[in-house]
Amino acid sequence: MAADHVPYVPASRILPEITPKGVALAIILAMVLTAANVYLGLYVGMTVSASIPAAVLSMGMLRAIAAVLPRQETNILENNWVQTAVSAGESLAAGVIFTLPALVVLGTWEDFAFFPVFIIAAVGGTIGVLFSISLRRIFIIQERLPYPEGVACAEVLVAGEQGGTQVLPIIAGIGFGAIYKLGAALEIVVDGVLRKVSLGLWRNNWHDYFTFQGRLPEFGTVTQSRTTFFFGIELSPALLGVGYIVGPMIGSFVFLGGFLGALVVLPLTSGLLLPPEGMSIGDFIGFIEMRRRMVGVGTMLVGGLYTLVLMRGPVIKGIRDMLEKVNVSEDRSGLSRTDLDLDPQVVSRLSLAMALPMALMVWWMSGLILPALLALLIIFSAGYLFAAIAGYMAGLLGSSNNPISGVTIIVVIFTASLFTLLNWLVYDGARTQELVVATIGVAAFVCCAGAISGDNLQDLKTGNIVGATPWRQQIAQLVGVLAGALVIPLVLNLLISTYELGKDLAAPQAFLMAALASGILDGTMDWAMVLLGTGIAFCLIALRHHREKWRGLPLHLLFLAVAYGLFLVGGLVEGALAEFVFMGSIFVAATLAWMFERGGLEISVMAVAVGMYLPIIMSIPIFLGGMIRLVVNRRLGLGDASEAERDKAHSPGVLFASGLIAGEAIMGVLLAFLAVSGVYLGLLNNPLFFPGLMLFAFAGFSAGWFTLRGAEEDVMEAELVD
Repeated sequence: MAADHVPYVPASRILPEITPKGVALAIILAMVLTAANVYLGLYVGMTVSASIPAAVLSMGMLRAIAAVLPRQETNILENNWVQTAVSAGESLAAGVIFTLPALVVLGTWEDFAFFPVFIIAAVGGTIGVLFSISLRRIFIIQERLPYPEGVACAEVLVAGEQGGTQVLPIIAGIGFGAIYKLGAALEIVVDGVLRKVSLGLWRNNWHDYFTFQGRLPEFGTVTQSRTTFFFGIELSPALLGVGYIVGPMIGSFVFLGGFLGALVVLPLTSGLLLPPEGMSIGDFIGFIEMRRRMVGVGTMLVGGLYTLVLMRGPVIKGIRDMLEKVNVSEDRSGLSRTDLDLDPQVVSRLSLAMALPMALMVWWMSGLILPALLALLIIFSAGYLFAAIAGYMAGLLGSSNNPISGVTIIVVIFTASLFTLLNWLVYDGARTQELVVATIGVAAFVCCAGAISGDNLQDLKTGNIVGATPWRQQIAQLVGVLAGALVIPLVLNLLISTYELGKDLAAPQAFLMAALASGILDGTMDWAMVLLGTGIAFCLIALRHHREKWRGLPLHLLFLAVAYGLFLVGGLVEGALAEFVFMGSIFVAATLAWMFERGGLEISVMAVAVGMYLPIIMSIPIFLGGMIRLVVNRRLGLGDASEAERDKAHSPGVLFASGLIAGEAIMGVLLAFLAVSGVYLGLLNNPLFFPGLMLFAFAGFSAGWFTLRGAEEDVMEAELVD
């Protein structure tokens, strides 16, 4: 451990960390917040870290128990143990929902059988915990990566220990989010009949398709070129909360993607690439929407690869250091309490034990033994690599911004390509569908491992600051994984029984994984649209390299040349070269115009890609949440402040935003349970849009108000001290 590091609780002081009430509370909260993140991830394709909300909720509950039962005292390390377990459970949700719903999308699974989903989640999460253990000393002690969310969580825990209270914002957010979801107009079709799942007191969205002649009619056929665009807004406090948490920059990039998808790509492709004559309006909308999504797939594909290229140096160094540590025997006798991990022998044996259920599960899913054996090699090698990548990215950006879906894309492409070769050489092309399923199974294990690794290292950073015992935190992570794995299949089945994937629940990553795996293996990929998306991605990358040179050549021009080449190839594949050249020229010209007027831009290609894939109605509230945070930044004079200072100032607003997400998601799950039980709550036949708009605006105002109120209280406390 670094000589100048002094934890809040010294290594010489022993406090209870693992307690019966802490374990019980951790399991309950892990299940609840895991369910919330399952809903959020399927709804919008983004998940947020539950570390800080879990710390605040557990703090309030542990204090309440101590007040009622005086013998049940609590302390900061017990609180930290609970939040570690809870955040491990909710982060596992991303690994599952980004991958396994692809099997429902493909029609391979009708629902989520409990046992296979539990095994994949539990085993994948466990190897993520085990892989991250050897990374702790490298990334936290040696490299001393910042882990911004881990530091913020430690500040919340210390403030609570010293008497500060931050429970009010998150409780208020949970209450508001739940009430809003309950009162909104949520409708589903059951046996051909429209049913109102929620109370239906106000409309929570507005959207429509338009042409240059006006609104696109619902019925009829397409008899001529229809240059169609899409616009609207989803009045979701949860999405507003996501925007407030990720901030104005990421929120703007997501909105840019939504703008490109709905107001640029959709009109161009619908007007230039004509659908079959006589297609119904409904089929026409489905046709152009699927093509728009595939453009987003292409942009995500390049975004994921580009992310790996950007971080190749630090990650290679981290993996090299990690392997050197693994090969050196360690004397644990001289280590302090705050530097003790789980015994390396236990970690290695448990890691090997995970091989059997992994191989059996891929064999069971696909019915093929050879892919199951190859899957082991891929999972252990790719899982180890991506555990390091996820841990490093969480250390720099925080786990909420960890592009785990990007690295999973790489696994899907590599595995599907390898299995395509296997299908050709061994199975004579007759096992395509089985190998698609095996590919998704491999991706699920790796994605779970990567998602858990980044979150666990963030929590270990928190423990490093407050003085927790690492091996006890690692036990908490395993408890959280098992608790999350128990609830994930139940929630998934509830949700798909009530809401439609691709409509009520966008599930962008699941559709992406399904498209990649099946498209590569059976040759049905819409390569023209994918190439259009990759060309757009290279235009975005060019913005990041303005004025840079490679061997004397302007790097941004090289990237734009690659983009133009991809547009040309896409036109040849589509058989519409002139149309693709026209579309490509628009994107290249727009990129050059931006650089001429404003210079470069540190744009997040993955954030733009997610926005392109999602409907713009979801991008707008995320953007508005980010803009509210920007306004508050200016009100507080945080323009020149560091990222850590901004995060600290926004802590009350972030807690309220986290509550909005949790409240809306939990109520969404409860409403799904009621609908499955045959209980429908609808009260009004024609709810109005205006009340929902006013409540949505009030949620945004409240997020900013909590931050400003917290800043005023800090000033008053400072004046009292003076």
